[in-house]
Amino acid sequence: MQLSLRVILLTGATLIIWTILRSIKKKRILMEKATGWVCLALLLLVIAVFPGAVITISNKLGFLSPANFVFLIVTGVLVVKAFRDTAQISIMQHKIEELAQEVALMENEAKENEAADA
Repeated sequence: MQLSLRVILLTGATLIIWTILRSIKKKRILMEKATGWVCLALLLLVIAVFPGAVITISNKLGFLSPANFVFLIVTGVLVVKAFRDTAQISIMQHKIEELAQEVALMENEAKENEAADA
């Protein structure tokens, strides 16, 4: 694996961890949501520190370059993360719709009670 790719991986992993820790400290991200990003950063660190394993695996799988294998792994992890986030957003949107309907019903009931009292 080229030294430049290893430096990029180490730099990227360090920036990810620094950003996550700063976001947790400023309470912009929940710890449970940060674990996926920490795992990705740790994966990048392992790949950068132990390039021999990546080279061996990429050669056995038929990749022309270990860099292609690394990019495939990172892309795959990000696609899975994006899908999980999309699923969670869909669930939250459904809950928001339900809550909005409940609030509307409660407001309507409150207006009817006011009209009946008057």
